[in-house]
Amino acid sequence: MKKAISFSLFAILCIGVANAALPLTGFYQTIDDETNKPKSIVGLYQCGENLCGRIVALYDAETGKISETLNNPVRVADKVTGSPKMAGLDIIWNMKWYEKDNEYSGGKIMDPKKGSVYSAVIWVDEKDASKLNVRGKIGPFGRTQTWNVMPISDLPKDLQKLDTSKWEVVVVK
Repeated sequence: MKKAISFSLFAILCIGVANAALPLTGFYQTIDDETNKPKSIVGLYQCGENLCGRIVALYDAETGKISETLNNPVRVADKVTGSPKMAGLDIIWNMKWYEKDNEYSGGKIMDPKKGSVYSAVIWVDEKDASKLNVRGKIGPFGRTQTWNVMPISDLPKDLQKLDTSKWEVVVVK
């Protein structure tokens, strides 16, 4: 048990140190709740003192392959003000790190298909440090998704050299 806890803490530390100053920055593959297939890749990045998240790629539901990225966005978030492209859309913002709880909270997450905005909590899965739990909620009610750590080497070539340190959060509602 001690080895598992030590490994989890080591993995969390490595993810944070390898990617930026804040814990959990990096790239994550999201999974569709209904189909259990990859849906998108989200880049979690430091925005000031907080954590923010941007969709950097989308998967094709039929083929399961990446169909668009920041460099070639196609799908539109038509329920979001201004109908922005989904690839490049900030969907997480103002998440604050609470070390004592080992989680981010206090910020917001948006469902780009519905245009709805929810309170959010983000934490590392206790059983598998390569998974991130992301919960959107209204009061006590909500839904938790599990996101998978996405190594940079597994990203499409055009995304492997993204410099998230220059990103500024753009919140549309």
